[in-house]
Amino acid sequence: MTINPDPDSDLKIKPKQIEMIEEKEPQRVLELLTEIGKMMMTSGAHTARIIRNLERIAKGLGYNCELVLTYTGIVISIYKENKQKAHTLARTVRDKGINFETISEISILSWDVLENKISIDEIKSRLVQIRTRKVYTNFQLYFWAPFASVALCMLFDGDWIQSLIVYVSTFIGFYARRNMVLRHHNHLMAFFVASTISISIIHFSGLFFNIEIEQALIVSILYLIPGVVMINSFIDYLEGYFESGTARFIYFSMAVFMLAFGFFVSNMIFSMPFVNTINAFDFSNLQAQVVAAYQPTGIALHTSKLIFGGICSLGFALIFNTSKRAMWTVFILGAVGYYIKYLLSNDCDVNLILSIFAASSFVGISGMYFAHRAHTPPIIFMIPAVINMIPGLLSYEFMMGMIHWISNDNGQKPSVEEVIQTFSYGISTVFILFALAFGVAFPIIVFKSYTVKGKDLNVLIKKLFTKTA
Repeated sequence: MTINPDPDSDLKIKPKQIEMIEEKEPQRVLELLTEIGKMMMTSGAHTARIIRNLERIAKGLGYNCELVLTYTGIVISIYKENKQKAHTLARTVRDKGINFETISEISILSWDVLENKISIDEIKSRLVQIRTRKVYTNFQLYFWAPFASVALCMLFDGDWIQSLIVYVSTFIGFYARRNMVLRHHNHLMAFFVASTISISIIHFSGLFFNIEIEQALIVSILYLIPGVVMINSFIDYLEGYFESGTARFIYFSMAVFMLAFGFFVSNMIFSMPFVNTINAFDFSNLQAQVVAAYQPTGIALHTSKLIFGGICSLGFALIFNTSKRAMWTVFILGAVGYYIKYLLSNDCDVNLILSIFAASSFVGISGMYFAHRAHTPPIIFMIPAVINMIPGLLSYEFMMGMIHWISNDNGQKPSVEEVIQTFSYGISTVFILFALAFGVAFPIIVFKSYTVKGKDLNVLIKKLFTKTA
């Protein structure tokens, strides 16, 4: 029988075991960080925010972190003191979506990891909760989200009959697109299908009931405009992430092209001679009575702009799955932001581009103040708040001008005046989108060195000017 001279030797951890444990920990951290990065990328976060959150979490876990992000992938390297002993992991990210609740909760989690040094297992548990959390039921989403288009229709001086048609077209189009995305169909094809469905419902309603549908057509596909991608692209450019910014801009351009193509297809279908015979009712007199009954002026007109501006932003916030705690901020910023744009452009005769830039800048700067009060990253409610300023009328006129050129059956070339006017609409639309995106982006860039967590905007401004003085 052999006697073990050291009875505690079995309880001691051997050097090889220590080395294996030390090798496993960086791998666990890498897998955790790539999973968080993937969640943020598929939820619509811009590049700088993803990097800040991942660096914060890595620091809380005791590691330095370096990242390379593209629109379809992520590469992460972590190390402690010696860069030569870095561990690297790459992962492809192909899914696209928008989920502001996920971005908000991961931001909160990153601060918790940094300040409280919570364990990897606890972080994973929190991530499971974030991933499975459902802020709104399907009924709430499908029922309330179309009110964004209804509010837009009223802001564009539509009537209640057109608003009802817009509600139905948005409901069905939004349902079709969301289900295609959830079933992992091509996202760009989902844009085309939803656009064609929404426009076709409005065209059919106009013919079937013999009513005016111009305002309904103007706002018909605005709920599909990938405004989050556009603004994120602009932020990426300003932050110096040109590869990601370019990829996002190309995706935005392709999505807009698919929306326009859906508009074109529907317009061609309902321009056919035999389709024009589907008229069954004449509601034109009823529509005229509805328009005459609702003609707000004075204070009532200004109040309606405030209310519908806020409702529109709330509808888009639902589509973007914004946290409930941020909804009151979205309504206030959306209402006041749109009202500023309306006052400047309509009552003060300020250029429309400058008006939208001033209004979106107000939303951007105010968003920095409200961020810590709602415990939410500012971009979460800035984007829904400015979507109501999308240049729907100008983009509609541009699309209709292009469609008129393409569908001209008699072979006549458009006049020089028509060409200039059409391109004028298009160029104005582009500049307005840039002004809107820049108004939201520049406060984020200016204040990016300071966290609004637990601080007041006055303190941030004081620090900023003290630093630059």
